[in-house]
This record gives sequence, C-alpha cells and structure tokens, in this order.
Amino acid sequence: MRTESSSHLTRRATIAASFGTVVEWYDFFLYGTASALIFPSLFFPSANSLNGSLLSFATFATGFVARPLGGAIFGHVGDRIGRKNALIVTLLAMGLATLAVGLLPTYGQIGAAAPILLVVLRIVQGIGTGGEWGGAALLTKENGSTRPGFWGGFLSSAVFAGLILASVVYVVIGALVSNDQLLSWAWRIPFLLSVVLVGLGLWMRKSLPETREFDRIKRAGEQERAPLLRAFRKPRNMVAIFLMRVGQNATFNIVSVFVLTYATKQLGLGKSQILWATVIGAAVACVLCPVYGHLGDRFGFGRVMVVSLLFQAAFAFPFFLLVDSLGVAPVIIAVTIGIAGAGAATDAIQAGYFAGLFGTRSRYSAISVGREGGTVVGGGLAPLIATALLGWQHGSPWAIAGWMALTSLIGVVGVLLVKPLREAEPEDVVPSAGPRSGSAVS
Repeated sequence: MRTESSSHLTRRATIAASFGTVVEWYDFFLYGTASALIFPSLFFPSANSLNGSLLSFATFATGFVARPLGGAIFGHVGDRIGRKNALIVTLLAMGLATLAVGLLPTYGQIGAAAPILLVVLRIVQGIGTGGEWGGAALLTKENGSTRPGFWGGFLSSAVFAGLILASVVYVVIGALVSNDQLLSWAWRIPFLLSVVLVGLGLWMRKSLPETREFDRIKRAGEQERAPLLRAFRKPRNMVAIFLMRVGQNATFNIVSVFVLTYATKQLGLGKSQILWATVIGAAVACVLCPVYGHLGDRFGFGRVMVVSLLFQAAFAFPFFLLVDSLGVAPVIIAVTIGIAGAGAATDAIQAGYFAGLFGTRSRYSAISVGREGGTVVGGGLAPLIATALLGWQHGSPWAIAGWMALTSLIGVVGVLLVKPLREAEPEDVVPSAGPRSGSAVS
C-alpha cells in the first residue's frame, strides 16, 4: 500500500512540477526568441545589425547571471521552509516579470530607459528561474520514487514543451501579421498570454503537499540553519555539477537561441523555417526525455552523461555543415539532433542525478547554486560568445563549433569529479531504492 501511495504522490507531484516548469520555461525561452528576432530593432535601434544582436544577447545573458542568486535565495527558502512554498514564489516572480516585458515601452517611445527596464525585468526572470528547477526536481525525487531518472525526465520534457510554446507562438503570430505589425504590437501578445498559464500553474502547485523527505526533517526540527554554507563545506559535487552544466548548456543555447540569429541574418533563411526546426527538435526531445531518464536509472547517470557529452562534442562541426547547406531537411536534421540528441539526454538525467549527490538538508541550495552557476557560463554567455566569435571569424562558424566541443569536454571532467553521496555526506544520507546515482560512471 505504501508503494502505491508513494507512486501516486510521485505522479501527482511530477504533473504539478512539470506544468509549472512549462510555464517558467515558456517565459524564459520566449525572451530568448525575442532577443534573437525582435529586441535588436526595438530596444537597440541605433546599433548596426551585429552590434544590435550583441547588445540584445547581453540582456539575454543578464537573466542567466541572476540565476545563481535566485538559486541561493530560493534554495535557502526551500531548505528552511519548504520546497512547495519556494516554487509558488518562483512561478509568481517569473509570471509578473514576463507580463511587464509585454507592457514595456520600446526605445522609440521612452529612449534609453527602455533597454534599462528590459535588463531589470530579465534579472527578475533569472532570479525566478534560478530557484525553479531545483525545487521542481525535488518534487519528483523526494516522495519515495524508485525511478528518479524516469520521473525527472518528465521535468525536462516540460522544459522542451516551454521551448515549443515559445517558438510556436511566434510562428503563428508571424503568419497572421505583417513584419511591421509584429514589430509594432504583435510581439507583445506572447508575453501577455503568460498570465493565463501562470494562474493555472499556481493553482496546481498550491494543492500539493510537501515532499516526504523534507517533511520528515521539518517535523523533527532538523532543518539546516545555513544550508548553502553546509554545501560549500564540501564543494566537490557542486563543482562537478557546475562543469557538467557548462558542458550541456553551452551547446544547447547555441543550437536553440544563437542559431536563430545565425540562420536568419548570416545565411538568409526565413524565420519560420528555423523556428519550425526548433519546434520539431523540441517535440522529439519531449518524447525522448523520459526514455533518457530510464536509461540513467538502468545504466547509471554518469555513463549516460559521459556518452552524451562526447557525442555532443563530435556533432559540433557536422551541425554547422548541415545548417550551412541551406537545405530545409539538413537544417531540421541538424537542429533536431542538436536539441533532442545529446542536449536532451544530458538534461533529462539531471533531476535524478544531481539531487542524488546531496543530503536532504542542503540539497535544494546545493543543486540550485551549482547548476545555475554553470548555466551562467555555459548558457547565458553562449549566444554572446558565439556572436563575438562569428564576427572575429568574419562570418565563419568553425570557432563556434570548437567552443561547443571544448565546453562539452569540460562537462566530461565534471562527471569524473563526482563523489558518491555516501562518501561526500555520510552523516546525511536518506535511504533510497533508486539507482547508485552518485557514482561517477555507475
């Protein structure tokens, strides 16, 4: 009976966590899409095409820079007060910031104040997102599940669902209005629609109970007073997560964000063509993420991570060969493999893998700060670095491919640094029937 109850609670928590994650990442990816296609001309009109893209991607990066701060703030709240409460606030913060972006006057209306306000709102988005993933991962982990990889994979499916929504909404609006109308007012619609999704997400999360593992600690009054300091006393696994996240996120953000600018402005491809390639890749990833999570449960998260990162490094140069061919099919194949292949595999196993490297008392803080710190370097700077490398190489993408390969190998180093939980924090191990996720290659 207890197993059935645990399974039911895990399913229920996964559904609520995943829906909220769809909303969070719809908002976050929506900004990324607009940074590539809309914001350069509306908020940085005085710059030339390349510099406008650089400035737009710089504001995109500020959201990533804020994510470790959000991880620290909400990690502390989640480890001290509860996972559920932290996740309600992160969703609310993201929703309000996204709504405000949709109402924001442009540079032509209020001048330099427009990009400044855009940066401020992006920082709020980053703080909310920084606290979101760690808490959502723990909802799928801390209710007695024996398949943390499989259930955590649905959380990654939700991330890709958010990417699909953010891309589709611009495809649809772009098909219904002219380019002038899109730049005049229609670009605001996707940001304003977020309000409805946020309301549904809040309703679902408020109905959830606290996770079983945290509830046990809270009832006993055993919460850590300074959970992040506790995690930093033994930082090896935090560093390992940081490096793995750099390896995974650099390529993902080049494939899903930078390629929008590269394909449309450098190669002359249509916006809808590259956006549909992104949608197809994300749709395939949605389906495959639970499969990748199952493989992590079956063969070990470390093994799946290493194989995926090595494949990602090997595919960096073929990716640009396919995109540069300008053919519809090669572009779709390149983006689909880039998103749904190694990118999805390395993302899908993170909930089960990373959460299994820390004890319950400091888990939210440790995985949030380690993961989001790596996201700053790997993800936030990736479009900016790629754009700069493109200018340095006079339009050639091969330096970008080299950066993708290098960061992927850095991720492999992270896997090799992992120390199993029973060695890293032997005094704070919560018994689990899940896989030996802490082993570097088990």
